[in-house]
Formats: sequence, C-alpha cells, structure tokens
Amino acid sequence: MDRRSFLAAAGTAAVIASSAPAVAGGPDPVKPSLVRPPMLRPPMFRHGDTVGVLDLSTAVYDPAVADRVTAVIQALGLVPVLSPHLLDRSRAFTASVQERLSDLHGFVADPAIRGVFCARGGYGVSEIVDRVDYDLIRRHPKVFLGFSDPTLLHLAIARQAGLVTFHGRMPGLAKFTPYSLEALRRAVCAPEPVGVLRNPDEGNPLRPAYPLRTIAPGQASGRLVGGNLSMIMAAMGTPWEIDTRGAILMVEDVDEAPYAIARMLWTLRHAGKLQVAAGIVVGACAGCDKPSDASPYGLNEVFDLVLGDLGIPVFSGLALGHTDDTLTVPLGVQAHLDATARTLTVLESGVVG
Repeated sequence: MDRRSFLAAAGTAAVIASSAPAVAGGPDPVKPSLVRPPMLRPPMFRHGDTVGVLDLSTAVYDPAVADRVTAVIQALGLVPVLSPHLLDRSRAFTASVQERLSDLHGFVADPAIRGVFCARGGYGVSEIVDRVDYDLIRRHPKVFLGFSDPTLLHLAIARQAGLVTFHGRMPGLAKFTPYSLEALRRAVCAPEPVGVLRNPDEGNPLRPAYPLRTIAPGQASGRLVGGNLSMIMAAMGTPWEIDTRGAILMVEDVDEAPYAIARMLWTLRHAGKLQVAAGIVVGACAGCDKPSDASPYGLNEVFDLVLGDLGIPVFSGLALGHTDDTLTVPLGVQAHLDATARTLTVLESGVVG
C-alpha cells in the first residue's frame, strides 16, 4: 500500500482526534498508535561519489563559498559538483525561482549525482516549496542535506515523497569543525545507524558549551521528525505541515528571544502537535537566551513552562542546528529518547548500503 492510500485508510476521525488541541484541565489528548509504512531511504555515499551542491535559500555571491564547499566534500572522500546558479543567481524573482528549481531537479534526475547538499540556509525555500517535483524525488532517492531554512523542504519531502532526509551542517557555512564532519560522515557514508548522538567533548565540564538538561523524565521511541522551529511554524496550515503523532520531535532555533520561542511552542501546543508526540528533544538554541522586556521568562523557564507538563519525556541541549558543532540526524527513521539519561539514540540507518 502506498503512502497516500495508507493515510486515506487511516480515516478522518483518527486525524481529527490526533490533532485536536488540548483543553486546560481536561483529559490528555488521544495518542493513536499508527503503523506507518517505512520511509524510503537513499543509497549511502561511497568513496568517489559525486555530490551536487546548490543554494535554495539566501543567494550566495561570495566565491569563497565554493572553496568551503569543495574542502568539506573532498574531506568526505567525495567529488563536489556545483550547481549552475550556486554563485550566479538572478536577482529577478521569477528567474530566481526557476533557476533554483532547475538546479534541484537537474541534480535529482542526473544519475551521475549521488546526493544533494544545500550550501547554506537563510530565506528562500518558501518561494519554491510548492513547485518542487516530489514524484521525481521519490523516483530518484538521493541523500538530501540541509538545516534551518531547508527544514521546510525536509517536511515537504517527508509528506510528499516519503523519503528520509538529513538535518545537518551545510558545507558552505563559514565554520565547519572536525566534529561536524565526522557526524556527517557517520550519517551518510556508512550503512550502520549513527547510534547515540553525543555532544562534542567539553573543554570545561563545570561550564559546558552544550549543557544537557532533563525537562521531563522518561523514555520513548518513535520516528524522528522536526528541525528549525521557525520553519516548522512556517509549514503550519500547509500540505507539508509537520506530523508529530507518535514521533520523537526535535526542534532548534537561532537568535530568537525567549518570548518568541515561547510563542512558537505555545502555538504548536495549542494545535495539539506537542501532546501527541512520543517525546521531544530541544537542540541547543544559539543566541536565544537574551533578556527581553517582553517577558520575564528565560529560555529554560520557557521550556519548563511549555514542555514540562505534557506527560512525555523531554530534554534539551543536543548540538543540533545553529551550533558551531553540529550533529547530522536522519529524519524519518526510528529513534529512542531517554530524557532521564539525556540521550537520543538513532536506531535505524538513514541510508541503504
């Protein structure tokens, strides 16, 4: 049974029950146990494979980006291929959209290209997400890597193509640590599951750069979904709205005030998206704990207030997203969360050998 047929067979009542918002003081929302068909996984990279690198978000005009991309891809033992418009995108809107779609579709359809990496994030996927050929992506499954703005495309590919994608550091960014490189290699160049996701070694354990914290204890298992919180919000009410039912939800963001993080999390809670998740892991949110006159609550207080009483395990602090050191996480595979021990373990490989 294909994915569309399966979802149709699940029934309208189950969808309504699973997405109903929580009522203050009322019973916990129904958490349906859904049996989903497995996500399609792309082939792993092998030494010498070619990687297409493109830019779907904020335009890149700095030629140094090409050098950064080349260094990262070659360090993986792979061969970079830069998209025709990576450094030469039109400033005209219609032309820009067509160029980005042409670069994406061209890489997906080209049998010589074994995977597609976004060079950077920023803004722009919202302009093309409704025009992407998702049937083409499903017919030619390849590793797709990105985070931040590309979260929207992760969500859309999961919904429309049923393909595992990879939330990880992009090769055009100014910083790319050996830790980030090894995390990427483990996720896309090896057939084994990445296993326990570990933060980098701390130089000062008394004041860790990535402090882990239990928000609500317990354990849970489910498929991994999520990404950048702002982009998850951007997908609400669209055909690629996030499906959190029975899932391990991971979220992260950057340079948002605590009240802005709170507003987004409250919206997800009001929409019933948090209550039906199996568990939640909050990535280290870089630059998000700056004081603000808008609210008296700091970032950790926000997490406790919005996530602490959901009745599911929650912890924070993994190096996901906009951190100098970045884990690469396959989205759509099974994982186990232990909020008491503050661990997230990826149980399935995101690629096939």
